[in-house]
Amino acid sequence: MSDPREITGLSLIAYDSQGNTRILDFNYEKTAANAWSVEIVDRDTATTLGTIALAFDASGVLTTSPATITTTTMTNLAGTGATLNAITFDVANTTQLGYKFNPDGGGIDGNAPSKVAGFQIDDDGVVYVKYENNKLDPRYRIALANVQSPDNLIPQSGNVYSQGTDSGVIVTGFAGSGDFGTIISGALENSNVDIAEELTAMIESQRSYTANSKVFQTGADLLDVLVNLKR
Repeated sequence: MSDPREITGLSLIAYDSQGNTRILDFNYEKTAANAWSVEIVDRDTATTLGTIALAFDASGVLTTSPATITTTTMTNLAGTGATLNAITFDVANTTQLGYKFNPDGGGIDGNAPSKVAGFQIDDDGVVYVKYENNKLDPRYRIALANVQSPDNLIPQSGNVYSQGTDSGVIVTGFAGSGDFGTIISGALENSNVDIAEELTAMIESQRSYTANSKVFQTGADLLDVLVNLKR
């Protein structure tokens, strides 16, 4: 904000309870040396929603504290019946220098309505809902578990396992902490089975089955011989 200019302003877009846009005008007026008055006005209705007096020292540093403006709530807005809730604006970073009026460094925590476009998971396991306007809304964080003896977990229906007396204590935590590693979103884990070992075990099982079946066949043949001898 520049001292030589007597009146200046800026505008911001706010969203009411139904997601409709409302334009709020910030009118800055110099009231004395190193003193300004800021007025927030709803453009559609010309209603003043809040005011604050700002004072600066000789170096142009803001001396007013707290430097926040909270607007009044607007209800039953014409044409929509929606509500514009009270909004708190922080103007603590305002300075008065010999430069053209330049709004900078503001942050906004609201946005227009948007449809859900999908989801996204980061390396820490936080699950975000992703909207069409590319906004991310964190909803859940995936927990990980570690157990001393995974082979001794008790199999349950649904391809899950539960803690057993021989498996040890299950320790839970989140990705990126301790020994839990990280989460890779959109990746498919390859099988950790040794194909050669499993194929060898399958051949051994097949040979054992074949040998046992021949033993049973031999036993059946001997019984047939005995029956024929009796006849």
